[in-house]
Amino acid sequence: MLRQIIQQACQQYTSTYSELVEPVNNLLIALDADISEKTASSVIANLQNYFNGQCSIQACHLEESNHFLEDGIRTLKNGDTANGAVQLFGAGLNFASYLMKSDGLKNTDPYLELNERFIKLFQELQ
Repeated sequence: MLRQIIQQACQQYTSTYSELVEPVNNLLIALDADISEKTASSVIANLQNYFNGQCSIQACHLEESNHFLEDGIRTLKNGDTANGAVQLFGAGLNFASYLMKSDGLKNTDPYLELNERFIKLFQELQ
């Protein structure tokens, strides 16, 4: 149900960002992959905010990476390895997209940010 709402938001808030979100979301609908309400709300807000010019595409990717990282850790801890793996893959995909689109921005240290995520994953799942 949440992914269908994301699909509707992609169609309502058509943008470069929605063109990235919609096909991945459709693949995950076909898998019946889980998404938390918090993350779904974040995705929808990012679609709307990007469409309205209220946030950058980099900020959208970073926020979603953070949400999927939290979801993936929680889901794995709860024993749902398939959804946890997909969520962590989503975290990595969004983080890589953030890094690629943030190249050259001031005040970003991609290796520091990547290391923070590695440490979080390792400590949470150890």
